[in-house]
Amino acid sequence: MSAQSGGRTKTMSRNRWPAELVVEALRREGVRAMFGIFGGHIASIQDFAYRAGIDVFQVRHEQAAVHAADGYARVTRGPGVCFATAGPGMTNTVTAMHMAYVNRTPVVLLLGGHKVREEGRATMQEADARSVLGSVTKSFRRVTVPEQADLYVRMAFREAMTFPYGPVAIEFPNDLFNDHPIPPESRIGWPGAGVHLGRPPAVAGDPQGVASAFEALSGAQRPLIIAGDGVHWDDAGASLRELIEKLSVPLSMRRHGRGAVPEDHPLVIPAPARKRALEKADVVMLLGMHLSYLEGFGDWKTSAEFIQVSRHPSDIAVNLRTLVEITADQDTFLRQLNSLAAGLPAGQPRPSQAWSEACRADVAQWRARRAADVDDLLGREVIHPIAFASELSRLLPGDVPVILDSFTASGFLAEFLQPKASGRVMDAGLSAAFGHGVGMALGASMASDAGPVISVLGDGGVGLGGGDIETAVRYQLPVVFLVSNNSAYGSGMEDYAYGADYAILGPKARGGFNLTADVRYDRMFAALGCHTEFVTKLDELEGALERSLRSGLTSVVNVVVDRHAQPGLYETVHAREMFWHLPADEVMEPARRRHHETLFPRYHNGLTLSEALDPTEGSGS
Repeated sequence: MSAQSGGRTKTMSRNRWPAELVVEALRREGVRAMFGIFGGHIASIQDFAYRAGIDVFQVRHEQAAVHAADGYARVTRGPGVCFATAGPGMTNTVTAMHMAYVNRTPVVLLLGGHKVREEGRATMQEADARSVLGSVTKSFRRVTVPEQADLYVRMAFREAMTFPYGPVAIEFPNDLFNDHPIPPESRIGWPGAGVHLGRPPAVAGDPQGVASAFEALSGAQRPLIIAGDGVHWDDAGASLRELIEKLSVPLSMRRHGRGAVPEDHPLVIPAPARKRALEKADVVMLLGMHLSYLEGFGDWKTSAEFIQVSRHPSDIAVNLRTLVEITADQDTFLRQLNSLAAGLPAGQPRPSQAWSEACRADVAQWRARRAADVDDLLGREVIHPIAFASELSRLLPGDVPVILDSFTASGFLAEFLQPKASGRVMDAGLSAAFGHGVGMALGASMASDAGPVISVLGDGGVGLGGGDIETAVRYQLPVVFLVSNNSAYGSGMEDYAYGADYAILGPKARGGFNLTADVRYDRMFAALGCHTEFVTKLDELEGALERSLRSGLTSVVNVVVDRHAQPGLYETVHAREMFWHLPADEVMEPARRRHHETLFPRYHNGLTLSEALDPTEGSGS
């Protein structure tokens, strides 16, 4: 439209709904998909997203929506977007937002908010979302000025993709974003159409530090590189492979970094076989590592000196003997090293050649021992989870994303997998929750253009998140859900610690941590239109998986495994606080021997558990 002003004609654009401008901002950020559940407080933003051509996926639980955005982000290396309505919709996201937060996944959560004009008057779905989500987000904003929405959307995406990556949330009060249209020109902080910052730019390492790192690594007799999440997020796999092959340096990969170099490469040391190499190494380079609980905080038994490379100094471990500390993105740093390596004399053996061959021999021995362990389990009447993990890893296509959501099966399967690309093995990480496997598979499949995904669920995972298998069916996603069905929350707990029928818990144990035995999950989900399989023998797994992948449908493969199998976790020091409280005269022998008699004195300066419970014991009084 136009209006006369002082003899001149001024062209004015039509007024726009604030929610429409929010979606316009999402489009400029490259958003192609978003996951959530319809609700009145978020309806305007959701509806404009549909109309703008964004793929909007309606899930069965907001937790699954965030998990889907998490899986989408891990595959694409960009932000995943999800949405939820106010009040209960928002609170339902907390567990999944926590998982994204501790795993440093860039997720943008769009929230409908209770009305500003009715705040404090017991209005519908009122909740203080900032207080609820504050500890599991990098930033939270409640947008009470509609003209600022575009600005805050851009800030949210930049915050999510600024290292360390993580989830952010923006809340849009319903009465401000669906009350009346506003002139687009009134936007505050609006830089103009077409402006998109995206992820922060690449950062090169300080040349002097890079030169020092190269000198230490290339001259070491027993070098080792350990690559973590940063190698995946910076897409540094090709540069990493070039470096280890030029310098003949053994490589171990962790978390999302697994597969950055295919794990069947002769220089790769699987994580379970890394201990010996780390103990003997003289120089260790850490690439994009976050030395959390999952890495023993870096408190390793080694005399090696370290090179640490991270996008931010906050990730540098101060408890390690560090020769060089470099702030850079992993790919740019590795390219700098490769440029220096290009100047090395051609055909000259590297100082680390003998060491690399020794590491390769150690890995071969480890694989042989593991194969022997598997052979001992193959003939059992009920499938052992180790045998299941070994066979499944042999059958999986190398480039298909795999999601691990099973307490027992995940630990075993992680050891056997040999991914060919980074970001293809996903789990709960430091969250240690379950129930993410279904939602995360939805996002991973959409990120792969509705491609196949394998999600390994336990009984707990399918019970908590299984409703969203219907979502996969509705959107025709070819996800294969493999249920490791051991009818228990804690496999092998009875034999290891609690006794038959969890007798140690007393007469009201009611089966303890066991679930209904041998549930036919295949029959349950067949009614939804899934392709289903029922597997009770190991030799049935190959055909079941082939038929499921070939069907192109959402599939559920119900695999009955031994509920008495004990995960290796039980014997580790990490599990010590799980068992010390159980009475020593009632607990089963494996737990008593390992935790009561061995680990308790070790961690209490020789004090026995019985002395700790009764201070007069051994006092001579």
